[in-house]
Amino acid sequence: MQPSFLNTPFGEVAFRKYGAGGRLLIAFHGFSADGAIFRAMGGYLDGGCTLYAIDLPFHGNTQWRADDYRPGQLAAVVRLILAQEGKGRFEAIGHSLGARLWLHLLPFFKGQATCLYLLAPDGLQTRWLYLVEWLPVWWRRLFIHFAQRPAWILALARRLHRLGWVDDFLLRYLNHHLGEAPLRYRLLHTWMAIGHFRLGTKKVAHLIRQARVPVYVLLGDEDRLVKPESIRRRLDGLDEVSIEEISATHRSICRAAAPYVKNRKV
Repeated sequence: MQPSFLNTPFGEVAFRKYGAGGRLLIAFHGFSADGAIFRAMGGYLDGGCTLYAIDLPFHGNTQWRADDYRPGQLAAVVRLILAQEGKGRFEAIGHSLGARLWLHLLPFFKGQATCLYLLAPDGLQTRWLYLVEWLPVWWRRLFIHFAQRPAWILALARRLHRLGWVDDFLLRYLNHHLGEAPLRYRLLHTWMAIGHFRLGTKKVAHLIRQARVPVYVLLGDEDRLVKPESIRRRLDGLDEVSIEEISATHRSICRAAAPYVKNRKV
């Protein structure tokens, strides 16, 4: 399916629309993916649901004009979808990084977002990409400037790897995402945006309790990026949250979650 576009003040936001049913769902994908990751889910839900899967800024076919993005801008995109569908209420789906983004959007949609599905919510963990979220904006901008020539970063990462200070995952991650200009641009500008979506443990609890909507968390038993025990600790004690572990990897969970979303079995 070729994407369609929403015209916004911030750029052209690509989206894929699956189905034409009465339940409206709006999905955010994770880092390095795009809205097509929800294609199988869209096919499964077809009939009773309408699923919008957008391409986040710096991903897929979205043409974003700024060098970062903020919760209010994503909320404006969601409002355009609601207006386009003539709907006042919807269900939200966030995969990986998309989970973090949706948590920050909940305050914008009190009484409109009826529930939130978090699929393999890597955005709740403190992986290396999110450790930098507290750095000042000027520092991040300076780093982006110097990272346009990433050879020194990769050389440093290899040396730190030999010393045991950088693990295999991070070394592969940096080599892949900094090696080519388009991938480097996506990584660095997503990193710029992360500072607007900070998530300490208390912040997570505050956002969920304030929203007063059920939050359904699905974790994959074959996910090598998200550790179920870490997520359970982060969300422990929140009555609004239900957690289930299913047979899935970090990416395939977007397909495996379809029956749970359709039937709300979580």
